[in-house]
Amino acid sequence: MPVLDPYSGGARAIAIVLRTAHLFTMALFVGGLFAATPEPSVRTWRLLTVATGAALLLTEVTHGRHWVYQGRGVATLAHVGVLALLAVGGMDRSASTAALVIGAIGSHMPRSLRKWSFRHRRVVD
Repeated sequence: MPVLDPYSGGARAIAIVLRTAHLFTMALFVGGLFAATPEPSVRTWRLLTVATGAALLLTEVTHGRHWVYQGRGVATLAHVGVLALLAVGGMDRSASTAALVIGAIGSHMPRSLRKWSFRHRRVVD
């Protein structure tokens, strides 16, 4: 089975669509939390945020075998870890803000940090 090049036009388009959908659903979900919207009203947005985040994670891990111990992988794992803890303890404003901040920082790190390998102690592509 051929592996899809994560940097090809098609793969890049899929990643952009997933990231956009994730940001959209997350904005509605977190906005609902801040507006104190009853849980049943934000449930769909929470589930869609999780689904788009999981799909986005699958696209990210295809970027290289070193991904998991590079800055980008560690940031993603921290983001997912916070969300897992929140799932157990319940989502609230401050906790959702922490998850949002970790996700934003991880998505916008410069290449030197994004590709920094904690295992190799240098930038690895």
